[in-house]
Amino acid sequence: MTEYYKELLKLLSSIIPLLWLCLALISRITKPYIACIVSLLLTILGAISFWKLSINILYWCLLDGLISSLYPIIWTIFSALFTYRLICEIGAIEGIKMSLSSISDKRLIQAIIIAFCFGALLEGIAGFGTSVIVPSAILLSLGFSPYKSAMVSLLSNTVPVVYAAIGVPVIALARATSLPLKTLSGVIGLQLFPVTLIIPFFIKRELRDSTSTFLLLGVGLVFAVTQVLTAWYIGPELPAILAPFFTIGFLIFYLRLIEKEEAEKKVSREDLKSWMPYVLIIIFILITRFSGSISRILTSYSLILKLEPIGKTIKIDPLYTPGTLIMISAITGGLILKASIKDYKKALIGTLLQILSTFSIITSMIAMANIMSHVGMTNLLAIKLIQIFGNFYPFVSPLLGAIGTFLGGSDTTSNILFGTLQTEAGKNIGVSPIWLASANASGATGGKLISLQNLTLAVSGINKKGEEGNLMRMIFPYTLLYLLVMGLTIYIGAKFFISP
Repeated sequence: MTEYYKELLKLLSSIIPLLWLCLALISRITKPYIACIVSLLLTILGAISFWKLSINILYWCLLDGLISSLYPIIWTIFSALFTYRLICEIGAIEGIKMSLSSISDKRLIQAIIIAFCFGALLEGIAGFGTSVIVPSAILLSLGFSPYKSAMVSLLSNTVPVVYAAIGVPVIALARATSLPLKTLSGVIGLQLFPVTLIIPFFIKRELRDSTSTFLLLGVGLVFAVTQVLTAWYIGPELPAILAPFFTIGFLIFYLRLIEKEEAEKKVSREDLKSWMPYVLIIIFILITRFSGSISRILTSYSLILKLEPIGKTIKIDPLYTPGTLIMISAITGGLILKASIKDYKKALIGTLLQILSTFSIITSMIAMANIMSHVGMTNLLAIKLIQIFGNFYPFVSPLLGAIGTFLGGSDTTSNILFGTLQTEAGKNIGVSPIWLASANASGATGGKLISLQNLTLAVSGINKKGEEGNLMRMIFPYTLLYLLVMGLTIYIGAKFFISP
């Protein structure tokens, strides 16, 4: 066999698993977790047949995928989902709804508070679609039309998704690329700054409201600045949690002191108390991230795993990880809110059932990314993409991230799938690998707008099952504009950003 055909077979073995994943998810010929498992099997087959991957190395790549998915990703998602389910079981979610809707009777302000702010908070704490289905259902209950409720919720569920579930997508990106977590977190915040400013205007256009441009610009600025500063100085755990609180604070200040608007209804002490689990999460994460002595104590119980055959070391901090802090907050907050044993049990069982398919998807994708990276598949794909786009590649790099989210339904999956490819592309064209790896995560937020998973959740929230196609057609123009702004941001920034 000539070298040309060997190279062609290597390229095909690298592309076919991705093409299968694309076809399976778009056509829905099978469930997403099965599609991901099949894609992993195709990758293994190609790696053994055409890249000469040994069974021994394959075993270690799979083991790395299992460990990396369980810690910290699955544990964090599990804890975040458990917190949300416990709040629903207790009935505290109703108090949260009441406290949010009491701020203003203006439709656009309600939409921003419930979808853009509360939706971001849900994304930051739980992710997993709660930030689409819950806000759309709340807006519908407040009198918004079904499609407006869904559109506003989808538009809002963009920027925060990169910091979902206490930073899981960024943590997964750092794990997949071996790049510094905190640097990635801060760079992603910078890249998202321009699109964060335009989201409130997207919402205004959709609702055809005449609210002040100054107010909307202020909303976008407060959210964007808070997100960037938190991402840079704290890390990926809190940007999507603190930014909504500061933005709501700005809205209250503006409405009460600038526009002299009176509160529509009083918020009870019980309604405010409903926020306790989320408040505890913020407190615990801030304490552990800013107190050096506490951090040292918690990280002193680390477990080091050395996967020598593949040259990788994994450090596990069971007490310091966000997942553990979230779980402690949920249990403590539940006790304060007088949760019963039955409430805890129902939340636990519901979370276990919900996370099974997620575990399969994430584990399969991480193992697949490990194998592709180890044998050189991602490097080959990066080279081919660079040959096609050349120095123009940074402009299309966010599109690759968006495709990953469109296919897999999450920023996390996209980062695991394409993060290493983006870093390899950066090295080959002389652009910072950190900048392009971050571009994948940033671009992936745009793919959320047309993600089949999100569209399904949105139509479920407004009782319009089967209308995903109509919703996709309505949201698609916003997706194009979002990715255009993202592409220009990455292309221009690539010329100036130098890795720390």
